[in-house]
Amino acid sequence: MIEETFKNTIKSYELLKRNDKLMLGVSGGPDSMCLFELFSRLKEEYRLNLVCVHFNHGLRPSADKEEEFVRNACKKQGIRFISEKKDVRKFFKGDSLEQTARNLRFDFFLKCARQVKIKKIALGHHKDDLVETVLMRLIRGAGLRGLRGFQPRSKYKSLSVIRPLIEIDKSKILDWLRKRNISYCLDESNLEDKFLRNKIRLKLLPLLKELNPNITQNLYNLSRSISLDYDFIYAVAFNAFNSLKRRHSAKELCLDLEGLKKLSQAVFNHVIRIAIEELKGDVRRIEGRHLEEIRDLVLRRPSASIVDLPSLLVKKEQKLLHIQILIL
Repeated sequence: MIEETFKNTIKSYELLKRNDKLMLGVSGGPDSMCLFELFSRLKEEYRLNLVCVHFNHGLRPSADKEEEFVRNACKKQGIRFISEKKDVRKFFKGDSLEQTARNLRFDFFLKCARQVKIKKIALGHHKDDLVETVLMRLIRGAGLRGLRGFQPRSKYKSLSVIRPLIEIDKSKILDWLRKRNISYCLDESNLEDKFLRNKIRLKLLPLLKELNPNITQNLYNLSRSISLDYDFIYAVAFNAFNSLKRRHSAKELCLDLEGLKKLSQAVFNHVIRIAIEELKGDVRRIEGRHLEEIRDLVLRRPSASIVDLPSLLVKKEQKLLHIQILIL
């Protein structure tokens, strides 16, 4: 039963407390409407203060109807509704329309969080979404961190993000909605294969299921196993980072050179990633080849040598490794 899995996931990962204030990210699609209905039924048991937030990206003709659909669902349940509409195409700079929409959506979530003074949001990502994410990152060349997929609980800036449907298959969600006659909206763009995720969903996964009908569960298990390994390595690396950090300002972070030389390659790579994330807030565009070049700099190159990274400069100097933000 979906209800039982949903509640067990909440308890296992400690996603909720009694009297919690919680935003629900609801698009109107089957996954988010399942999330909406489950929390509507859980509201009294946990004494939850719920606020529904909906971002209208303006990418499809049906976007306004979907916003109205979610608004009416909230009205029936007596749940506060907040929405915002933006034409995502106007903000698109030629990199990824999906990523542009995601960035604007999460900016909206942060704005709502400040407005209603709620620091937690629930999203409707399920098991199939996780498997698609793992495959997508595998194709693009991710390491351990990327192959974890997304987590039941994560952070986005000041916002705590929970995903209580992460252990539920999409087919079970659709069956649950059908049996209870719960309406939802269909995103016609999900049937187009111009996006990588859709190609994985429509073409790659059906082929993999022919080879192994249990592929979804196997990839889910792989993701969970990688998460445990990553968490262990990260904890070791974070302790090492704190012991090796010597100076940290808004534009520069310095690490002890001799200490870095003694680290195993796995811990070294994580320490450098942690340092970069501490300095600039993310590790976007930092690839494995960059980490290999930094390791070569630390172990073999002479003092005053440098490595250029996207928006960063790494310099070896006497007893310190300097990581600096480039001023463009």
